[in-house]
Amino acid sequence: MRSRMKRLLTTRLLVLAGLVLFSGRVNALPIKTEILNPQKKVIGRANVYIDYVELLDPAGQPKGRVGFVKADGRFQLFVVRDGGKQEWVGRAANRRLYDTKGKLLALYDWTTFWVYVYTPEGEKLGQARCISFRGICAAGVASYLTGLLEPQ
Repeated sequence: MRSRMKRLLTTRLLVLAGLVLFSGRVNALPIKTEILNPQKKVIGRANVYIDYVELLDPAGQPKGRVGFVKADGRFQLFVVRDGGKQEWVGRAANRRLYDTKGKLLALYDWTTFWVYVYTPEGEKLGQARCISFRGICAAGVASYLTGLLEPQ
């Protein structure tokens, strides 16, 4: 009985020590993905986190973010353009992307591994591989592919 208790205590201490040592070094986020045009050429990148997506140009320069914001007692997806100041430029809901005036810019959908973005007329704008957090990833990819994050 005593040796079993000693072994259990030793195991717990080793596990705790391992967690402390590796907790700052091992992190699965962000999930990095490439944004592809219809010809499957890389035209952008996305860093996907649990509740937001950072969108970058091919050189790694920030273009914008899509994230959850609690408004009117519910969570909504908002699109923000990076630049000299962060500027709210759109929102996403029900697999659709809108600008700030409510104009429909794109439709998006996803499968197990892929996100696809289309114009309201049905023309394919591009795709990205999103293996997790597909809804927010899809909204981010759609905002990048529509040009919503480009300076006005």
